[in-house]
Amino acid sequence: MAMRKHQVVSEKVLESAKRALEECRPKDAITALEPLVEYDDEDVDALVYLGIAYVQAEMPEKAVEVLYRADELVEQHYVVELFLGRALWALGKVTSAEEHIQEALRLDSTQPEPWIDIGRIYLQKREYRQALEHLEVAIAKFPDDISAIFLHALTLYRLGDFTAATKEWARVHALEPKLMTAVSNYAYVLLLQERSFEAAPFVGYANTMSSDDYRSLILLGELRFQSGDHEGALECFRKVLDRDPKNIEALSRIAVIAHSSRDDKVCREHLSRAEMELGNDPESWRGLCGAYPYLGKWDEYLDCLIRWTNADKNAAAPWVTLAKEYDRRGELEHARNAWRRVFELRGYVKTRCPSCKTETRLPYSTPSGFDICADKFCETCGSVVYMPAGLPYD
Repeated sequence: MAMRKHQVVSEKVLESAKRALEECRPKDAITALEPLVEYDDEDVDALVYLGIAYVQAEMPEKAVEVLYRADELVEQHYVVELFLGRALWALGKVTSAEEHIQEALRLDSTQPEPWIDIGRIYLQKREYRQALEHLEVAIAKFPDDISAIFLHALTLYRLGDFTAATKEWARVHALEPKLMTAVSNYAYVLLLQERSFEAAPFVGYANTMSSDDYRSLILLGELRFQSGDHEGALECFRKVLDRDPKNIEALSRIAVIAHSSRDDKVCREHLSRAEMELGNDPESWRGLCGAYPYLGKWDEYLDCLIRWTNADKNAAAPWVTLAKEYDRRGELEHARNAWRRVFELRGYVKTRCPSCKTETRLPYSTPSGFDICADKFCETCGSVVYMPAGLPYD
């Protein structure tokens, strides 16, 4: 009778805990489940729900402890592997986390969560080509999953394929119009391509949604800068520095604006501050590198690009810009070598027809490679796509 009573109580507690987890009340679930696990530390369901609650409550050490216990009691359990992986990931044990989440994916590939988590891990490890290949399979399975498309856009951005990234941000925005990160990233990638007219409504929307957010101010400042309103841009970038005195994009742009106003002292001061703030964030390199051409510092620009390729070794974006700079200098062999590195990092060759603007992806693999000097024919309109001119910088 006592055992039956315990089973009834256990079922009620588990149902209550499950409801609390669904409603994002992990602390309530923990309060309910901890006594149950203390009474019976082999109740797999209780252990699993408690582990999930600990993950939700950002208590990864406790999550790992109870989920390992559950893992010992039951083999090949999708939920255990997924949340154990997430808990280990939160503790910074990325390799172990990846192993468990990959196991969850193997156990049930019909759920989007492990696909998304593996994509995030690849991005964290800066394994962009692997992330791209993985996420393209995920999107084929879950074509409207916002998280998968979001990560896909980020990956394409790191690979320097801005036109493809733009299309993905547009999809995210269409699916979730009020998602601030999608709006700001969509506007930003448009501005990177100097498509300011298209970016303007999204910059305005971002500032309407969150006018005090420094990212919104950066977007507005960049839009004003590209539109020639340097005074308005300066106002925005100064506000950014009030919130984040080490922001490299704002420091670099103020240096450029000061240079155009022939204020060499302010230019040197802000450029020096930007150079001092370079760190592990790949985007810090983009912000600084972009300033040098405006300042006429071409040697410093080349050096910055080369250092950027070393700082983010698996990103193709700096190599695309480096190929462009070598081409501008007339150093064609260096430009070709840079393009080959882009192909290797992306796993494909992107071409654009000058007549109809059709973009084509051609698979790239070593050692067969890609003949960068051999002209192609557009499959859409039949025009000649001359190489390497047919390799777009965006």
